Amino acid sequence: MLPMTPVMIQAALNGGRSRAECPAVPVAPPEIAEEARRCAMAGASVVHFHAQRDGGGWLADRERYAEAIRRIRAVAPDLLISITSLRPADVSVSAIVELLRVLAVDPATRPDLLSINLGHIVAWERQSDGRGRRTVHYPNGYEEIAALLAACRMGGIVPELGVMDLGFLSNAATLRDDGLLPSRPWFLLELDTPAFGAGRQVAPATVANYDHLAGILSEQFPGSAWAAHGVASPTYPVVLRALASGAHVRVGFEDAVTLPDDRPASSNAELVSWAVERARELRRHPATAAEARAIIGAAH
Repeated sequence: MLPMTPVMIQAALNGGRSRAECPAVPVAPPEIAEEARRCAMAGASVVHFHAQRDGGGWLADRERYAEAIRRIRAVAPDLLISITSLRPADVSVSAIVELLRVLAVDPATRPDLLSINLGHIVAWERQSDGRGRRTVHYPNGYEEIAALLAACRMGGIVPELGVMDLGFLSNAATLRDDGLLPSRPWFLLELDTPAFGAGRQVAPATVANYDHLAGILSEQFPGSAWAAHGVASPTYPVVLRALASGAHVRVGFEDAVTLPDDRPASSNAELVSWAVERARELRRHPATAAEARAIIGAAH
């Protein structure tokens, strides 16, 4: 019988989710740390989180991030920690660069990874009154991505390169050719819209789209590894395909608040447990801390 191979399972704890969408979404640092502990016990190697205001909403507060990271390390010291560089259009990239500078000064608060979307994200969101749509822009131009990559190099943080469509892969190749990427980059293959016509201008979460993007990623970056996810219920076929193909995966409330059978998930750990069970069926085991660091190319 062939030996089991490791899979790195990342738990995306909250993202931009509100408690109105799911009452179990962790927001405050103690809640984030407790959720991270449960995910580590369930088999996650990495947790990814966004700092939020108490009532929900984007935040890049250094104290909030530092407290959450310290608390996670206290209860799950082997867990890798990823934070986001996503920001609204009216916030300069310098806010994220300064956040990283402050966090990286102290090993107790330095994140292990920073997710960096390799391009602009545009969404046509429905108006709250149901009349038409508005355009929402999450910027990430060349100069901004270069600044984030430089901050990662300075802080000893692994960039987690978010690929959401073919154009993002083309941008990755440009950054590689300009000498801005690590020699063996680590990627997130993010099919971050549930369907064609949903208004988000990235590749929808389908197995065909995963296969296409994963094939090009492996051609352009031989030897690199990635974790894959989708959004809402279509995330699960993508995650299963990634598991079966030898890639790594992301689950969690940022991507879906329900299980594959559409039952509400009680916690991020329940979603991690589902991924662990599916991985074991494919003779893959949750990656140890040492295996996870080797997969993403992080120093010990």
